[in-house]
Amino acid sequence: MGAQDSKFAHTPIMTVDLEFSWPQFLWIAFIFVGVPTTIGASIIWTIWRSERTGVEHSTTALDAGRTGSGPLGLWRTGLLAFALGLLSCVGWLSWSADYKGGFRGPGLPAPTQFPPWQVFACGLTVILACFVSAHRSRWMKAGGLTAAAGTAAGFTTAFSIDASTDVTGQAGVGVALSTIGWGLTLTALMLLRGKWSRRG
Repeated sequence: MGAQDSKFAHTPIMTVDLEFSWPQFLWIAFIFVGVPTTIGASIIWTIWRSERTGVEHSTTALDAGRTGSGPLGLWRTGLLAFALGLLSCVGWLSWSADYKGGFRGPGLPAPTQFPPWQVFACGLTVILACFVSAHRSRWMKAGGLTAAAGTAAGFTTAFSIDASTDVTGQAGVGVALSTIGWGLTLTALMLLRGKWSRRG
């Protein structure tokens, strides 16, 4: 051993247990996905009742019992949005490409550094997933908000999988920011979509 090697010979190596924890995942998913989605669902249910009442008393609705363009009810809209949100996160954030052409493949823990183009593509995919789900709903307002809640919940659930391997507790902050950020952004986009469709 050289002089430089002996300098590090007695330095302890820090190891971190990266095993997936089901209890931790379920707890994170309950707090950051289940609770906000349940609150959102109660608001969406009120909006849906109002929208349904409006359809029953209106002669200008697109078709009997619907205000949107698709065939899906709220449950199916939410499930489609959830699946697409989850796949968007897993598809873009479970691997990473670096500037030197290197590639870090899918696995846990997920990478923490991504090139800007990959983050942008992930965000665009999430927004597209929300719009596709909303378009497939038979309800314009409630369907759009259901798509927003489902997409945000799916993305955050995928994010929670990686947070379940974290022993520091800091990943919970990222999950909370994901819930708040995607929830507010997608809801705002769906409200704009609803206003724009009324003009058309």
